[in-house]
Amino acid sequence: MLFNSLSASADRNATIKGHTVTVQGRLKEISIKGVAVESSKNASVGTRLEVIFELPALERFNQMTLFGHVRSSHNTANGYFLTIEFEELAKRDYDIIEDFLAYKERLKELGRQLHRKANS
Repeated sequence: MLFNSLSASADRNATIKGHTVTVQGRLKEISIKGVAVESSKNASVGTRLEVIFELPALERFNQMTLFGHVRSSHNTANGYFLTIEFEELAKRDYDIIEDFLAYKERLKELGRQLHRKANS
């Protein structure tokens, strides 16, 4: 759960842009409400950031450029873990994220079914 919304892990490259700094990071989790990213640079709670990443959904890879505000930040072994709550999503962006989340849920269910069969 990310921002009280269904979420999925997503270990993908991401570019994180602030007002004065741009860094490469990793998208770690995504929901309709926001993302969690790992970054080499910290950002204060409330900071507006642009997050750019690719997401496989709707039968293609989609370049996503989304804006949001940092809601939490803490240190990790690799730098900083930031949660970023999206500003309003365009319908297309919403559909892409929703399709990606549905795909990840189908994969989880398939894994559970295979696990049950293996243990029967």
